[in-house]
Amino acid sequence: MSAVPEVSMLQGLFSGFAAHLGLNLREYQQAQTVIAVTVQPHHLNQAGNLHGGVIASLADTAMGMSGTWHADPAQWRLALTLSLNINYMAAIPPATEVRAVARLRGGGAKIFMASCDLLDAQDRLLASAEGVFKRGRLLSLIHISEPTRLLSI
Repeated sequence: MSAVPEVSMLQGLFSGFAAHLGLNLREYQQAQTVIAVTVQPHHLNQAGNLHGGVIASLADTAMGMSGTWHADPAQWRLALTLSLNINYMAAIPPATEVRAVARLRGGGAKIFMASCDLLDAQDRLLASAEGVFKRGRLLSLIHISEPTRLLSI
């Protein structure tokens, strides 16, 4: 059985745009990732609902991570999005917690496919997504206490 990295250790890898959006890593295991965000005023579109770009970013991040899991928690791999398709199904009002549940669907050593369901607290399907991704080089966390510092190997 493989070790599952602690989510709190990997949360620090969210930087830049993901950190600005307030994405929270809930689950990270082989072939599945769950990331959540609570809709804030700066996430809203002109109609007062969650902006589609935030939904796309949430799904993209979760799907990319679903295909980069490594048994060693000190190892990390990034993913490059090659293709992304989103289907929006419901308006999402402020203060809603949205969970992206992404699953690895297939692929090879370098390219993988993933899908994602975006759900509210009642498990209502808000959007769905599919994507194709390229796995990056294996990276190693230099300092567990400072996980944003990465070293290529």
